[in-house]
Amino acid sequence: MADWRFNLKRLGSFIRTVTSSKMALAGIMILVVYGALAIGAPLWSPYDPQKDVVAGSLAPPGWYSYFSEGSRLTKNLQLDPTTGFSSDPFAQGWKFSGDQGLSSSFSPSVTLTPGSGSVQFSLTQSSMGSSSGIFEKTFDWAFESPPNRLAGSIAINTPDASPTHPVSAQVFIERISDHRIFPLTNNASWANPPISPYPFVNASWHVPITQIDSRTSCVAQVNTCNSLQTVLNTNVDPAALILSSSGQYVYGVKITLTGTGNSTQRVFLDNMNLRLYGTSWGLLGTDYTGFDVWSQLIYGARISLVVGLLSAVIGVVMGLVVGLIAGYLGRIVDEVLMRFTDMLLVIPTLPLLIVLVAVIGNSLGTSRLPILILVIGFLGWMGFARVVRAQVLTLKERPFVEAAKAAGAGNGHITIRHIVPNIVGLIYVNLALAVPGAILSEAALSFLGLGDVTVMSWGRMLNLVQTYSAQKAWWWVLPPGISIALVSLAFVMIGFSLDALFNPKLRSRR
Repeated sequence: MADWRFNLKRLGSFIRTVTSSKMALAGIMILVVYGALAIGAPLWSPYDPQKDVVAGSLAPPGWYSYFSEGSRLTKNLQLDPTTGFSSDPFAQGWKFSGDQGLSSSFSPSVTLTPGSGSVQFSLTQSSMGSSSGIFEKTFDWAFESPPNRLAGSIAINTPDASPTHPVSAQVFIERISDHRIFPLTNNASWANPPISPYPFVNASWHVPITQIDSRTSCVAQVNTCNSLQTVLNTNVDPAALILSSSGQYVYGVKITLTGTGNSTQRVFLDNMNLRLYGTSWGLLGTDYTGFDVWSQLIYGARISLVVGLLSAVIGVVMGLVVGLIAGYLGRIVDEVLMRFTDMLLVIPTLPLLIVLVAVIGNSLGTSRLPILILVIGFLGWMGFARVVRAQVLTLKERPFVEAAKAAGAGNGHITIRHIVPNIVGLIYVNLALAVPGAILSEAALSFLGLGDVTVMSWGRMLNLVQTYSAQKAWWWVLPPGISIALVSLAFVMIGFSLDALFNPKLRSRR
């Protein structure tokens, strides 16, 4: 119990001494900030940094719109908060208008998405003819500039369609100011019989062959694939053409039902929504694909810190073991270990890292993170091993070591109980100073395309900037670069402070 209290008191004294240094305190504060961002990444951002498209391509930060250069930036707009009719859409602003005999209602039992419902159209007629109905919702576009991207969704179930009772549908946007209608899909028809009885929960749901997306590119195939530009018969960006100015617009679908003789047809609509991706977003904007840069930064902090810390620990442990063995045993063991160390020291580190990661990583698959950590750690121990060896050579000649030998202590006991405690300061200092090198090594490898593509790191962010030639997107370039510099500086400041703490002569000289 007494030893436990003594060690706790000594730890508290050590922490107070370290934090008394302004340099160390500044470094600790930087690490606390980035550590909190890394650990609590899901709390700071709900978006996946490599999957969730949050806004338009290369959108500047939202706060940039307060400057004159960003006065024409736009923001996101989504017609409904969620996709899928979880409640009656007519109470949410959706409207229906149709020919006589055509009606619509909310059908919670027929659904594509579990937990939601759908809109049912029904038509009863006694003679040959066709009827059409429009299901639509009006929205306001409050910006003078168009959005970066337009994306819509819809799913249609036609359980009663047949060759004699076909059903067709066309999604559109209408600009109210001039009543111009822009088709978003071709006028597709269905004539398939139902594949299951009512309530058609497992019936066939149809979706547009090509996504309703102004950014979708499609290689033309005969009558099977059409882009939104093809539907609009223009080479202009569809989002810029349709929403060219502020005003009211209508998003809807026109359903046309055709019957021969007495017939009753039903059509179910689900997952109908529209999202307009703005040209500004969040704290740090978006990358080329529309992913959130802020999410990439905080999730990248996890990878960069983990790689830096684990690689530094591996390197320090290996250097400590080699230095202790070489310095204490000496003779032929010292000669062999030091010549091997010298051989590795003269090999250029970065080219060797590139070769090892490329060869080993390709043989083990795409998950290269463990390989990165091991390789960086394995190539980071040589300098520390020589420092430890030099210190051990002086310590093993000290009187307390001779006394331990005379008392019958073995080599392991002397090394652990008498030598290691006297070089613990070196361990702390070199551990702190090795982390920046490991972080920079990971960033360099990721920047060259040799990192783990399944995770996001700061080096991976810079690699994507280079890949898409987006060096002018400062909100994408600066955050990872500044973060690498700040975290490396924090560890360097802590390392220098620890060096001054454990070296009284150096402290007094400074």
